[in-house]
Amino acid sequence: MGGLVWRGSPPLRELAASCRTVAIAVDDLSRPTPAHLILPAVIAELIEAGIQPENVSFVISLGSHTALTEDDLIKKLGKEIVARHRVVNHDCHGELVDIGVSVGKVPVKINAEFMAADLKILLGSVVPHAFAGYSGGAKMVLPGLSNIESIEWTHKAVMMGLRGKAGTLAGNRFRAEFERVARHAGVNFAIQVVVNSRREIAGIFAGDIELAHREAARFAGEIYATPAPQQADVAILNAYPKDDELLQAENALMYHHTAPEHYLKEDGVLLITSACSLGMGHHGLFGPHQRLYRKPMAKGFLKQRQLAAFMPGVTSEQFHQVYWEGYPHFSTWQAAREYLQQRYPNGGKAAVLPCGSIQICEPSR
Repeated sequence: MGGLVWRGSPPLRELAASCRTVAIAVDDLSRPTPAHLILPAVIAELIEAGIQPENVSFVISLGSHTALTEDDLIKKLGKEIVARHRVVNHDCHGELVDIGVSVGKVPVKINAEFMAADLKILLGSVVPHAFAGYSGGAKMVLPGLSNIESIEWTHKAVMMGLRGKAGTLAGNRFRAEFERVARHAGVNFAIQVVVNSRREIAGIFAGDIELAHREAARFAGEIYATPAPQQADVAILNAYPKDDELLQAENALMYHHTAPEHYLKEDGVLLITSACSLGMGHHGLFGPHQRLYRKPMAKGFLKQRQLAAFMPGVTSEQFHQVYWEGYPHFSTWQAAREYLQQRYPNGGKAAVLPCGSIQICEPSR
């Protein structure tokens, strides 16, 4: 596996030499990890170490998201891996193992297939995350492979104000809890991928679950850093590369959460754009009719600013199941343009963030 940055762990082949079974947890399609490009090299390393191909299984780290179909699995993992290996979707209500650790007072249970393996590997991408600082790493275990009760604990904690900052890991209590759980679960090795704006691999970091993740996050912070624009009237924030589902579209605000207050005028407009090619999407806690779903309200952090959305893949009715009824939704770009032209008849200055879900504001010097 040439071209990797190794941190804090023996090579994978050495770790695998004393093992018989391997489970590889991989993130789902809402994350931009090109697993199908990386896994052939991982499998080759394991086979060189003496692991039989039939003893390598894959678990999709879903948290409470919806299960991947066979076509989805092929898109994520590649046709050959789906054909040759056991692949299961994590079920947060399914067969789980109590690992003897709790978050708050909630016992954590982890996917039984993953826990049964001698060698436990994580493969995921590292992009900015609103409350965990960055995605990937131990977050693939909790909440990715855990029981619904512990997943609910993490999300309730966010609702009660316990949150970190996008693009920052220092002092992040969520990240510390995730890593404590992953260590207890016995994760041996992590492969962390950083992609660029075209979803191409910009860097791969492998080894210890914490050290490899820290190095990946440091690199991600460099390549995703975007200078703050001069004060704009409108910020057009595109959700790409996390633009498949309505329930993921708010990731487009990642840049807004890290930018200085003055980058957008006090009465400015944030226009979220997202293809929503898979429609609403699914979240087992926050989605419509789920246990933590609440009627959408205006977002207090926007203050006097207006939010609007161009999302052709969903109807206005679907949009307003997730966003406050006072936020306009447009199914065509023409309608969105007309809205902005009416609001700014004499023109205005726009800041355009084409990859808003991964762009973070460059730190001031």
